Amino acid sequence: MRFENCNGAKTSNGGNQTDQKKTHTGRMAYVIVRENAVNWWTTVQGLNHHEVRLLAEKVSNQPEAYIEKEKKVDFSIPTWQILNALECLGYRVVTSSGLVTGFGKFDTRDFIWTMHKTKEEWEASSK
Repeated sequence: MRFENCNGAKTSNGGNQTDQKKTHTGRMAYVIVRENAVNWWTTVQGLNHHEVRLLAEKVSNQPEAYIEKEKKVDFSIPTWQILNALECLGYRVVTSSGLVTGFGKFDTRDFIWTMHKTKEEWEASSK
């Protein structure tokens, strides 16, 4: 099946599957926070530029790296500070899990939190 036949595009019989089109605002409802036990960096993925700036102000530390295209920012501060600052920005923890690929020297040991911000809080924070 080709993509133009999905999600509201014209079907082979000439009709539309749906008249509603989805629009994206460029904001993500979910944010991923990842702590790496090897280099002690905390990565936050899913924030826009304004929210990254607010997060940096809340933690009183500038990010070590920021990739705007991937919406990814790295901090070299403890994860609990990032999680508390994101909570002040309106995000709530949805899930958390540990990821261990082994117990050797070069294996990855990460802990991952998924956070969510409701639409009402998006609108309130953008005013």
